[in-house]
Amino acid sequence: MLPSLPPKPQRPLLGKHILLEPLRPEHFDMLITLGKHPLIWEHFPEDRSDEDVHLRYLMDSLALQQAGQHCPYVIRLLGDGCIAGYTRLHSWNIAHRCAETGSWLHLNFWRTGINVESKWVLLRYCFEELGLVRVQFRTSPANVRSRRALERLGASFEGILRNDRIMPDGSVRSTALYSIIAQEWPQVSQHLQARMERACTPGPATTPRYAAGTGIF
Repeated sequence: MLPSLPPKPQRPLLGKHILLEPLRPEHFDMLITLGKHPLIWEHFPEDRSDEDVHLRYLMDSLALQQAGQHCPYVIRLLGDGCIAGYTRLHSWNIAHRCAETGSWLHLNFWRTGINVESKWVLLRYCFEELGLVRVQFRTSPANVRSRRALERLGASFEGILRNDRIMPDGSVRSTALYSIIAQEWPQVSQHLQARMERACTPGPATTPRYAAGTGIF
């Protein structure tokens, strides 16, 4: 029998170098501190470099978690215990066993292997434990770095959702839609594990490298 969706209770997900730890109020201060750089939010619907905006978002995430609608996680490094960013599962289609995921990392952790491993840990859980048939990703059509990152993960580009969201400044924006489906997961998993083997040990980069890994929501 397939597990019910969304999963309750939400539990930690262990990788090789990271732990996806269910969001708790004590994570808020660190996430808000990590999220202060505006570049992280350049292509997001809202700028969470503003502390009040970010706090509201985290409180909403916690409320949705407690209501059983979202599964938000902090991304914690096993080596030194520090938090690198945030990811979540949301927009569940229970009848058709689909969900959406998105994430962000502090700039110091871009291109360190953490994005690849966090996606592998979360997708493995989705396909191998929850029995999902599809996981989708959304990003801005203008966010070339994140789009290339999704393609390198093995996600398929499905098209542009035209004018599907209104931004905080009143402008209208489209969304680039990507997905991975269950039939693709064994090959995608092998690909991601090979990338993880090639990557150096995850940890803060000496010099932040402004590359893919954020802007997927």
